Amino acid sequence: MPAAKKRDAPPGSSVKPRKKQQQPAPASEEDESLPTLQAARRLNEKGKKTHLQAPKTRETYARHVKLARTWLRSHFNADGILSISSRPEEGAEIYHDPAFKDAFEQHPNHCSNEALAIYLGWKGFSDDPSGQSTIDGIRAAFKRLWDEASVSSLLFLTHGY
Repeated sequence: MPAAKKRDAPPGSSVKPRKKQQQPAPASEEDESLPTLQAARRLNEKGKKTHLQAPKTRETYARHVKLARTWLRSHFNADGILSISSRPEEGAEIYHDPAFKDAFEQHPNHCSNEALAIYLGWKGFSDDPSGQSTIDGIRAAFKRLWDEASVSSLLFLTHGY
C-alpha cells in the first residue's frame, strides 16, 4: 500500500506523510577487509596519543621535561663533571652521585626523586617563583614520562616488543 500523502488525506484527517527510509550505503571492499597487525598497532598507538591527553598538554609536558633537563645539564661540564662548587656535606651528597646527571632521563634512577624535588623547590622558591599549577604540571610531566617508561619496559620484558 503506498504511503498516504497529506494532500490526499480527507480534510481534518491527522494523516501525516511518511519519510522515505534511507538505505545504508554499501560497504566498500576496504571496510570489509581486516587490518593487518601493524596497521592495528598503529591505530592503537594513535588512539592512545589522541585520547589520553590533549595535544596541548603533551606539548606542555614535553616543554617542562626539556627545561628540567636543561637545568640539570647546567650543573655539569661537557665531560659530565659537576661544575658547581659543592662539598659532599650533609644534604649535598646527591650532587656527587654519578647517576645524578642522568636523573631526568627516560628511565628514572635512584637519584630521580631527589633531583626532581630539588628542581621543584628551585622553581617554586627562586627569585622568579613559578605558580603552584606550574609545579604540579612539572611533577605530572615526569610522572607520565616515568610511568610510560615503566610500562614500555614491562611490555618489552613480557612480550619482547
